[in-house]
Amino acid sequence: MLIDPKTWHQHRLWFIATLAAAIGAVAWYFSFSRGLPDWPGGSSLPGFWFGVVGGLIILFEMALWWRKKVRTWRIGRTQVWLRAHIWLGLLSVPLIVLHSGFVLGGQLSTVLMVLFIIVIASGIWGLALQQFLPRRMLESVPAETIYSQIEHVMRQQTEEAERLVLAVCGPAAGAQPAAVAVADEAAAPMTIGALRAVGGVQGKVLLTSVPAAPVADAEPLRDFFRAEVRPYLEQGAASGSPLRQANRATVLFQDVKIKLPSAAHEPLAALEGLCTQRRQLDLQRRLHFWLHSWLWVHLPLSAALVLLMFVHIGVALKYW
Repeated sequence: MLIDPKTWHQHRLWFIATLAAAIGAVAWYFSFSRGLPDWPGGSSLPGFWFGVVGGLIILFEMALWWRKKVRTWRIGRTQVWLRAHIWLGLLSVPLIVLHSGFVLGGQLSTVLMVLFIIVIASGIWGLALQQFLPRRMLESVPAETIYSQIEHVMRQQTEEAERLVLAVCGPAAGAQPAAVAVADEAAAPMTIGALRAVGGVQGKVLLTSVPAAPVADAEPLRDFFRAEVRPYLEQGAASGSPLRQANRATVLFQDVKIKLPSAAHEPLAALEGLCTQRRQLDLQRRLHFWLHSWLWVHLPLSAALVLLMFVHIGVALKYW
């Protein structure tokens, strides 16, 4: 969820209410502790209520997970839930700290506080990532596709690239009759989804200009495709190919272009566009990892925090 000047009006009341509640809790706590030899803990009147409210907030924070998973829930808008999740989660920090009386206590209390700090910190980290990573993905990955379909898309693009190279270069020397038939099929009209610049916009366009017959002296294109382009399209950055770096890719494609007749330049540009698309999809994968990896810490530790919180309540009631 974005928190910026454009969306601040949606968060303003939440911020004011959270700040007012935190100031009120601190004022009550310190006025109650005046004249006492030690800081009031969870058994004191304010400490007890801070613990109750803080615990209820933690339960509400976990309810967001159920709100997302159970599609039949229609309790309020998701955006409202998210804003409540952020600001009530921040409000729980002073409440839980005041509930502890600034003392970690025994092992259970210490583990609870450590879990609580990690959960809050991971949530703030995730919120910070959401402020700029989606915008960067929108600006830097015009070829963005469904994350789970990245490899499927690139397999299709690799197959189309193979057909394109076969149409331009023809079957290899000594090819079997079946390969010649495939070459004839590849020479039929086709469309290649390539990432090309059109005016001031860069995105997916269709390249339809494919030679009707193999181009003479185009063998360097086949060699370059087999050695560099195909492995990169299939494996992306994991291939270790120099094509994963835009500057080096430009130099390599320019070197090959010099060796090719003009009739093969446009198909070469299509392959370059596919490599650009692969780089963008690799970037999408990296950004997707950073955008969601914090949840691997936040969610399981939140569940552990809730379970231990109930244990803590049982132990506190037993010895109260």
